[in-house]
Amino acid sequence: MTSTNTPDRPAEVIRRWFECFNTHDHVRFAECYTEDAVLEDIALGRTFKGREELAEFMRVWVEACPDTRCEPGEVILDGDRAAVPWNGTGTLLGTFPHLPDTAVKGSRIDNRGLSVMEFADNGLISRQTDYYDTMAILRQIGLIPQ
Repeated sequence: MTSTNTPDRPAEVIRRWFECFNTHDHVRFAECYTEDAVLEDIALGRTFKGREELAEFMRVWVEACPDTRCEPGEVILDGDRAAVPWNGTGTLLGTFPHLPDTAVKGSRIDNRGLSVMEFADNGLISRQTDYYDTMAILRQIGLIPQ
């Protein structure tokens, strides 16, 4: 059996992931993942399973932070795995169920992180683990002192 997971396929999916995130297209964002994909957000202590949960997570985040953007750093690809550094920014204007209600609306978020991705044979993301500085975000949204 020949794998369709060529070196440029994960790179294309990663490029599309950032494009969908930055255009706030939660449906196309979720299509970057396999149907049964798992995204583990270490900082939030949450795991999202399947395209439906991933799309909803993205939709709710954009609703809370409508100018959200995520810019990639230098991606490291190795076969069916990738380390994807990024810088996420945005202004918290609404509520996000994974953050306390006391977060200061209008707070500017600017945070670096790393996503470790695994790809299925079809080139889509099958597993993603996100790491980022939770304390920095909590300071930026006024929940802990500077």
